[in-house]
Amino acid sequence: MFKSGDPVIYTNPAGLEFALRVAGFYDRPTAPDGMYAKGARYLLDWGCPWFPVAESCLRMDESRAAQEMGPTA
Repeated sequence: MFKSGDPVIYTNPAGLEFALRVAGFYDRPTAPDGMYAKGARYLLDWGCPWFPVAESCLRMDESRAAQEMGPTA
């Protein structure tokens, strides 16, 4: 599970990868919704901020996460 602000790699259906960031979460709609039913829960910081993606299409961007944490003592 990711949290807002996490650096992630999104892999689209064509297999292309994009370095993005989790911008928020797609709340469960009040009416039946196909996107939510298919597991789309995460909103990303890209050109389609309203389009949720499934967790299965995301992985943590370890290199950016390590850079942001800075050097360890």
